Amino acid sequence: MEIINVKVNYNGEVTINNEFTAEAPLEMTWFPNNDLVIETMYEKVVVNSKEDIVVTMQEADKNLTLIKDANIKLMQNNVAKYLIVNDKFAYRLPSSILDMV
Repeated sequence: MEIINVKVNYNGEVTINNEFTAEAPLEMTWFPNNDLVIETMYEKVVVNSKEDIVVTMQEADKNLTLIKDANIKLMQNNVAKYLIVNDKFAYRLPSSILDMV
């Protein structure tokens, strides 16, 4: 049986094939030509290779930059609060995020 070695370079929790959660960095064996899905909270990588592979996941930069020309609105109705981006996309916010104490 053919197998490949997969090394995940990331410091933190990863989810493998939407089923298993593990702490990375890690090394594992997998079957060639079968999809291996590795996810972090920032990125999703699909591996389908015949050779050993090293997967380097991205880590979030701590510095944030302003996105120019973005039209963002905060709106609500009687059920929820929404973040509207460029009058096209609406993201429902958690109900407790804007509660005042």
